[in-house]
Amino acid sequence: MEADPEPAVRSASGARVPALATVFFLLALVALARPAAAQVHADKALQNAGLLPDGGEKSLALDDFCGPPPRDWAGGTPPPPPFGAWSMAPGYVRREPKMAARLTGVLQRGDTVNVTACVPDCKTPKAWAILGNDGAVPLRSLRALPVPPEAYGTSAAARYAYGRPVGGSPLVFAAPSNKSKVLRKEKSDFRLAFVPNPAQAQRGWLQRPDGGWMRAKEIKLFTPSKFEGVRDGGQGAFVFVRRKTVIQPPRDPKVKVVKPTAEQILARTVNRYDHLPLLGEKNGRVLVPGGSVSASVVRVVRPVPRPKGVAAADRWVHVDLHEQVLTAYEGDQRVLATLISSGKSDNKSHMTQEGTFKVYAKSVHTSMRGKPWDDYYAEEVPWTMHYDDGRALHGAYWHDQFGIEKSHGCVNLSPSDAAWLFQWIPPHLPDGWHSVLPVSGKLQTAWVIVEDPSKAGHKPVRHVAAVEKGTLAKK
Repeated sequence: MEADPEPAVRSASGARVPALATVFFLLALVALARPAAAQVHADKALQNAGLLPDGGEKSLALDDFCGPPPRDWAGGTPPPPPFGAWSMAPGYVRREPKMAARLTGVLQRGDTVNVTACVPDCKTPKAWAILGNDGAVPLRSLRALPVPPEAYGTSAAARYAYGRPVGGSPLVFAAPSNKSKVLRKEKSDFRLAFVPNPAQAQRGWLQRPDGGWMRAKEIKLFTPSKFEGVRDGGQGAFVFVRRKTVIQPPRDPKVKVVKPTAEQILARTVNRYDHLPLLGEKNGRVLVPGGSVSASVVRVVRPVPRPKGVAAADRWVHVDLHEQVLTAYEGDQRVLATLISSGKSDNKSHMTQEGTFKVYAKSVHTSMRGKPWDDYYAEEVPWTMHYDDGRALHGAYWHDQFGIEKSHGCVNLSPSDAAWLFQWIPPHLPDGWHSVLPVSGKLQTAWVIVEDPSKAGHKPVRHVAAVEKGTLAKK
């Protein structure tokens, strides 16, 4: 979403850590989480994207093997596998049951897992919980279901309403009462998430994911875009209409021009987000069935040849920064074409970088903010697919202007398109998890190719060898 956004973290008290301190906060956390050189596979990109456990809860890295398994299970010990459980604090999922194993995922507080076995068993101190073929976590980090209400708000299963403050910097209260303790203030330009709570909403209170409360009258709720791109809609070229316009019929120089009637104008009107076959381009106009429209009011979707190095069975995404169009392919077959909003090209710090990448992390929702000089904060951004350090493909709930540059560096998609793409890009995110880490875990994932074909001297990207081993490469 944002150009190299810093992770948005909170202290144990719930207050936000200042943006400038975030990097030091995470570096200290990772250092503490490395007894005997463990965590050697913690990718720097994961830190930059804010995907590693943020320390908002007590880190289990040093004491998760101290003592017996937790005793809050019925009977004092976990039942024989398989059984469900929830994560009591942020933690890593590892490919194998050992501290130095590669990371395959991240669990946040309230996330749920299905334990299929324990190593060596479920009663032994330092036991590992095996999560089927998806990895392993320390058994001590898990607790018996159900997830308590205070943990659910930030879990992967939570779905949010979103809004922004109006009229200054509103307060966050510890309870839904004006007389309760004030936890903090939120800035007026922050984009915030709220856990649905109809009963309290009727009383004028909105519930925050961390358990705080805000007065509903001080929040303007967003209405997320309902736009959806074209899925499985053929392989030819077509256009998306960017704003409402009227198709001009072909002119016959031998026939006198007659002012059209209101009915004729209405019949030739096309609306924003409509899509039409592309028949040709001439003199700044685009030819479509029934006539032509100005090229300035449409975005053109063109077929993109499969880059060299991408196998016929691979999944890959192409982002055209000039047209503000994203297309997704399975080999040579286009399966999605849609409008996006990339970074603003007139601001160097906000530009979406060109290059060839791999999706290295998928998160069901994650909070992001800008650099210290760009105090931007968007909470619980849905369907986030990181591919270039802090940059990601993700849903944008705060605007409905797809087809124009608007972001701070990421690739904004409508919530519906982001959800579709999230499910389509491998690997599958196990139910209940916050994040899966395909590059760190050496799992299959998708290519992301970002380019601007309109640039002088542009050479289309046709080779991906530079990132075949999971490294990130820019032009």
